Amino acid sequence: MRPRAYIIRLALVAGALIGGAAVGRADDDEPEIAVALEAAAETPEETATGSYLAGLHAQRRHAYGEAADFILKAIADDPDEPSLRMRAFQLLLSEGRFAEALTFAREVLRESPGNGLANLVLAVDAVRRGDAAAAERHLGEMPDSGINRLMTPFMRAWVLAGAGKPDAGVVALEPLRQQQPLRPVVAMQSALIFDGAGRAAEAGDRFQAALAIAPGNVRLARFAANFYLRQGKSEVAEEVLRHYAAAGGEPDLVAPERAQIAARRPASEVPPLVGGFADGLAEALFDVAGVTNQPQSRDLALILTRLALALRPEHTLALLLIAELLEENERPEAARTAFLAVPESSPLRWSAQLRAATALDRMDRTDEAMAELKRMSEARPDRAEAALRLGDILRARSRFAEAVEAYDVGLARVPVIDQRHWSALYSRGIALERAKIWDRAEADFLKALELQPEQPYVLNYLAYSWVDRGLNLDRSLAMLRRAVELRPEDGYIVDSLGWVMYRLGRFEEATRELERAVELRPLDPVINDHLGDAYWRTGRRTEARVQWQRALTLQPEADQVKPIEDKLARGLETQAKRPNGG
Repeated sequence: MRPRAYIIRLALVAGALIGGAAVGRADDDEPEIAVALEAAAETPEETATGSYLAGLHAQRRHAYGEAADFILKAIADDPDEPSLRMRAFQLLLSEGRFAEALTFAREVLRESPGNGLANLVLAVDAVRRGDAAAAERHLGEMPDSGINRLMTPFMRAWVLAGAGKPDAGVVALEPLRQQQPLRPVVAMQSALIFDGAGRAAEAGDRFQAALAIAPGNVRLARFAANFYLRQGKSEVAEEVLRHYAAAGGEPDLVAPERAQIAARRPASEVPPLVGGFADGLAEALFDVAGVTNQPQSRDLALILTRLALALRPEHTLALLLIAELLEENERPEAARTAFLAVPESSPLRWSAQLRAATALDRMDRTDEAMAELKRMSEARPDRAEAALRLGDILRARSRFAEAVEAYDVGLARVPVIDQRHWSALYSRGIALERAKIWDRAEADFLKALELQPEQPYVLNYLAYSWVDRGLNLDRSLAMLRRAVELRPEDGYIVDSLGWVMYRLGRFEEATRELERAVELRPLDPVINDHLGDAYWRTGRRTEARVQWQRALTLQPEADQVKPIEDKLARGLETQAKRPNGG
């Protein structure tokens, strides 16, 4: 058995390592963390320490449910440690275990009455119970700082509406209307509050104000169309959907409202999409989660979306956002479960199934993913998405000829190729180029550029491919300069600019750009190989060999290994290169 002091020291080391990793440390510390966890597990009297460390380690991997279970075990062994309760509370919320989190919220508030997250959870619970007074009391305890300045007005608005004070609720939103990006959201929320209060004239005014700013927003279009259908104004609802489609909205996502218009259902038979103030608060929480869905605040977005689902479990957009956040956290299995939880009746079901199939590929169950997408493609021969997604998976797996076949099927199903389809053409172009079908690849890249002339990745790939073939060098240089202006921190695009300068014989300029590309993408074998070539041409032979040797250690593609080895043995010979970005 290891000495107690040794175990405590390891616990502190591992906690520091895990904490450091949470703000961006590399995974090189994993072996040290594993030693600490193993040591703690070997020592029975350190059960709480071992569970705590295991929980931290699981949290670091975004396995919040597993982390919560470890922390709960640590609490059972050390029930007097308040920091454990706070951590368990946050982890349980992140995993959507609302009932358990609620118990800890009450304990957290006993120790820290002004805790914003605990008050938020208890306010949500009060709304679920229909207790607007309790919800307002907890909102009043939340600090007026940080995200609360955005969240509290939305929540207070719906709590006041639930208490029969819609005017006060709309007034509570007024400070947010001063922020330009929030104006359509505030107008939509105000419309929903007035609609719920039976004040159709004010609701209609707010819906029109929101639609004037964001006609292509699917939630707004559905809420507004639903409102006008319930008012017996099907022609206005139809106009809302026409403007939505004209703004680039996906028609299938408003299929229920289109069907209701076509069926000419009586207004009394059209159910509201927001059924009460709990539903409204769920929509508000979802809006705030969308605003906070940024890399630096993704965990908060996850918690807010979980709270929205606690209020409204059938909120399909919230289910999709949960799944997307789980994907970002490298939890494809949990993401797939969330995608498949979208109800069959939802217009978002098809999209969710596509994402669920893609999650299988991320779980290294590629054959299952492809089989699922093929079934979907065959079941809906009128839709392109399953075939296009199949093409993406095959291309990522370097099965380029098969990818071309899948893209061909998908694009053949598109009645009119428009701006939305540039990415499918770009993806097929990459597969064609890699399958050595250059004429068709070039045509796809040119068409994609016609649809999106300023798309940096298309500019990059086409220009690089031309340079690789000795074609259109001056035009390629201009295209790549523009691509770098659009994406100055993209190492692949900077590399392409350096490589076209190299092919034009401007070796000093090429070296400067390629050195910057290596700084941006230090682990890319092709970019390191390119820099080696540029060093050789500028007389820096030793540095050239260092770069080539480094390129070999970075696992280049199989067809690039021998050319690099030949350069190491005999110096520079002209070598064919593969375009970056594919």
